[in-house]
Amino acid sequence: MLVIIQVFAVALWLALAYWVYQDSRRRFENSGGIVGSTLIALVLPFLGALIYLFIRPPEYLTDAHDRELETLALEAQVEGLRCPECEAVVGPRFLVCPMCTAPLREPCRRCSEPLDPAWQVCPYCAAAASHPTSHPSQETCIS
Repeated sequence: MLVIIQVFAVALWLALAYWVYQDSRRRFENSGGIVGSTLIALVLPFLGALIYLFIRPPEYLTDAHDRELETLALEAQVEGLRCPECEAVVGPRFLVCPMCTAPLREPCRRCSEPLDPAWQVCPYCAAAASHPTSHPSQETCIS
């Protein structure tokens, strides 16, 4: 019975060391952190895995990368829209670009709110959006 308990303890110790290795690969960028945490788990049975739980980074590398991409996307939205002609920063309610006077949006004919060219109705008053200039590429031919 004592031998079975010892085999179980060694198997648990090696399994914890392997878990530390796998987990540290997903959390550390450098190989030094991976090797160091694995060595701690191997040299200090059971206690090494517990120490690793306190020193490991709080998030996976993929989660940190995703958060960084989300932050960049939000910063791009906060920075503002850009004029398609001169790339100047324009506000979401601008009808024309203040730098090059390129038309950006048309006002709603009922409530005068600026409308996005792709909108079919005004989201503020529900009036149908009238686009005075229709592009041939947007028209469909019915045969």
